[in-house]
Amino acid sequence: MKRCHGYKRISIALILAVAGILGAACHFDPTTLLGTGGNVTPTASGQGAGLDSPATEAAPPTPTLYPQPNGWIAFESARDGNTEIYVMPPDGSMQNRLTFDPAEDRDPVWSPDGSRIAFTSNRNDNWDIYIMDANGSNLLRLTDDPAKDAAPAWSPEGNMLVFESYRNQNWDIYLVPADSGVVTRLTDDPDGDSSPTWSPDGDWIAFTSNRNGNADIYIIQPDGNNLARLTTDPAPDADPHWSPDGGRIAFRSWRDGDPDIYLVNKDGSNLLQLTLNFAEEDCLAWSPDGNLIAYCTDANGLDWEIVIQELGTGLTTVLAPAPGNDSEPTWSRDSLYLAFQSGREGSTGIFRVRTDGGEVIRITPSHDAYDGAPVWSP
Repeated sequence: MKRCHGYKRISIALILAVAGILGAACHFDPTTLLGTGGNVTPTASGQGAGLDSPATEAAPPTPTLYPQPNGWIAFESARDGNTEIYVMPPDGSMQNRLTFDPAEDRDPVWSPDGSRIAFTSNRNDNWDIYIMDANGSNLLRLTDDPAKDAAPAWSPEGNMLVFESYRNQNWDIYLVPADSGVVTRLTDDPDGDSSPTWSPDGDWIAFTSNRNGNADIYIIQPDGNNLARLTTDPAPDADPHWSPDGGRIAFRSWRDGDPDIYLVNKDGSNLLQLTLNFAEEDCLAWSPDGNLIAYCTDANGLDWEIVIQELGTGLTTVLAPAPGNDSEPTWSRDSLYLAFQSGREGSTGIFRVRTDGGEVIRITPSHDAYDGAPVWSP
């Protein structure tokens, strides 16, 4: 219901002039009558009351409400005795179990349009790639090999997945269409390729490779052409993550002893070190607007914490510090919230927090079983 806004020292004449409008005072908005300069606004016929309005007190500013989070969060949970895939809205209500198998189902990944989820499962005695609709229907097994298949990543169009596999007794990168199980081998090197990730424009796949004697970041086109090495340091470089605009890649590097976070352009230029400390950084996550990077670090010497870094200023903020390890940050589509897994309340559960600070809210039930690996829908 609207609140009544009274005006002090209002004249008797003005009250009489508008008495017919004040039949239901709490539904009355005086701003519909008062124009600029203190004069009465003309009526619909163009005739005003001809009276000057007294000065009024300025109304207090309307508080800006922080937008509520939307979308869905997929995660894995062992609450039913084995790890299964669940989804829930960001407030934690309606926690829907999507997979029902006595084997392990892990690592959910949303399709770009949010309609399907890829995951890994050992339900047939080896780890393979599966996809299903976001409500758990239309389950499809994409790979079928005795070797381990892992780390699926969707193409931007949602019609293809890239993944790593240990088939042929070596880690290499493979492709598979989202509607069939016809697997294509993308890389073939005896030293191992892993951690594939698709560029936002679909033109490139970044990955980690040991093919030159130590781990470095490479890119290759989906048809297997134009392989390019982006990093050449003797120390390991790994875990590439494309920026939302596709212009840069964030990765971890051990070139200063401990793994720090670096940025590099997709052509290998403009190497930039983001973190510099005697700690380990991991679990990188770009904000969808491309202005921030979240990561977890053990810099406090006690627990893993989640840090947000502004790319323009370098300003870092430890998000919701508390005893217990925090990891696996995932962004809401508007870049205003993070969900993450944490052991701050004993058992590992999933929590949500605003990226400007604010209250930390647990969105999975408090129980002894594990809930983790949250992924926010696009």
